[in-house]
Formats: sequence, C-alpha cells, structure tokens
Amino acid sequence: MDFTLVKGDPSRLEEYCQVFYDSKLYDAYFADSDRLPTVLTDAMNKGELYVAMSSKNEPVGVMHMTRDGLAGLPYLSLLGVKKRYRGMGIGTALVKIFIGVMEAGEAPNMFIMTSKFNVRAKKLYQSLGFEPQCLLHDVMRRGVSEWLFMRPNRRCPAH
Repeated sequence: MDFTLVKGDPSRLEEYCQVFYDSKLYDAYFADSDRLPTVLTDAMNKGELYVAMSSKNEPVGVMHMTRDGLAGLPYLSLLGVKKRYRGMGIGTALVKIFIGVMEAGEAPNMFIMTSKFNVRAKKLYQSLGFEPQCLLHDVMRRGVSEWLFMRPNRRCPAH
C-alpha cells in the first residue's frame, strides 16, 4: 500500500493511538493505563514519531525511531499498523525506512525489540536482516519476554 511518511502532529494524537488498538501490543502494554498517549507525545516532542498516512489522510502506521535509543544506539522503539491495514506491507516499509535512515549514520548497529508473543514481527525483522541476540524477561513489563534484535549497519566502515 502506498503511503506518505510525515512527522507526528500533536493535534492528531488520538488518531495515532487508534493505530495500536486491537493489537496484542496494545493489550500487553497499554490497555490497562494511559501510557500510550504519553509515549507518543514524548516521541513527537523529540521529533522522532513518524506516521504513515494513506491517500485519504488517515494514519495507517506509526513508528518511533531514534538514533539515541538503546545504549545510545539506533533503536526502533515502537511500531504499529492499524488493524484493517495489517498484512499490506506497511510494517515492512516502515522498518525499511528505519534501516535506511539509520544506515546513513555512523553507528555500527541498530536495534529492535519485540515481544515473544509477536511471532509475525519476529519473522519480519529476521527477513530484513535483524538477528535475535537474546530473550529478555520482564524488561518492559513483568510477565512479558522480549526478543532483542540487532542488525549491522552495512554502510558503516566496520562492516
């Protein structure tokens, strides 16, 4: 699906939150609190929230990527695709954008974490060159395990 990538706009916060509704990610991390708007607002304030907009100006995907994430290294912190648009390649396209942006930098590696229960995301990340490094228990939320993935920056002279 074609989309336009834009920076997050605080006036559309609720629409961005809706992208995550009806997902295991939302259920595991955000359903029992009001954390999601805070997480998205913090990302917007840093200029790190990117939104995939449909041709009808509807947010269909949201990602928070930062050059200064995990241990000060490139990190894709949050990724979501609106339920009726899942399986259309939006998530893949967003991860490819993350890779392209981060490969333009000088960091030797980039990172993503995904919940153990998110098998589709794990397959996607591996198909794009991310390798699982370890399974972390209770790192983001008690009772939820996270896979830490790393991908080398192939444009970095060290690789």
